[in-house]
Amino acid sequence: MGGFLGLFDYSKPGPGVPKDGPQKPRIVVFFEIYTRKFWNLVKLNLMFVLFNLPAILVAAILAIASQLFFKNKVSEDLLLDFVFRFVFAAVALCIPVLTVGPAQAGFTYILRNYAREEHAFIWGDFKEHALKNFKEGIIISLIDLAVTLVIVFDIYIYRSLDKSSLLITAASVLLMISFVIYFMMHLYIYPMLVSFKLTIKQLYKNALIFSLIYFLPNLGILVLCLVLTFASFIMPILGFMLFPLITMSTIGLITNFYVYPRLKKHMFDKIEQQNTSVEEA
Repeated sequence: MGGFLGLFDYSKPGPGVPKDGPQKPRIVVFFEIYTRKFWNLVKLNLMFVLFNLPAILVAAILAIASQLFFKNKVSEDLLLDFVFRFVFAAVALCIPVLTVGPAQAGFTYILRNYAREEHAFIWGDFKEHALKNFKEGIIISLIDLAVTLVIVFDIYIYRSLDKSSLLITAASVLLMISFVIYFMMHLYIYPMLVSFKLTIKQLYKNALIFSLIYFLPNLGILVLCLVLTFASFIMPILGFMLFPLITMSTIGLITNFYVYPRLKKHMFDKIEQQNTSVEEA
């Protein structure tokens, strides 16, 4: 069960891991995949929206509530206000926190294959891996719902506290950082779920490690996803047209394309080396 510095737990690699990575610059490869798979991404996005309607409804309610909550209420601490807005925006639009877990697993499996430049059947693979990871997906969804409610409750409590207290300020900063790290963990949770046989505990442990050792790149990806999503809503009508058609699959491809080399380096390649050593022995 060893892995990177003995910290990552894994037991089964996904199928067909390529031995040699692409020679072209990664950004070039991404756009080649994106253009080649564009219509498949549209189909996948429609499926994602259809199977996540309950979660999208909850996220939309949170987003609307957050805007009403912050309207005409500018805190003395602008950084905290910004981060709290970031939290709601991430939950509502970009980071797959509030989702129907099995559907998110099927969605991620297809995008992970695209990131590895492998084929995937839109409906067949989506259905297979949604059912295969049904129990784990439901558990992750319930955990995410609980954490989201804690976030909302903590923000409400923060608003009612004396912000001049140094202790309250320190606690608020720690809370902010914890929220951001939790969102970073979701870059890795579902890609690992569909790639390895891991317990829920192992999934969250590994995701936490990845979120910490790649903190700044992870933050950059989160910001990029937010910027791209909000940019599509500069014209609201266009944004609401793009969201069910391509927005989520685009964000999903970006995050899976970003995550896969890190999983390959610290998990897939380690498994391959171990298997080679066993065969040679």
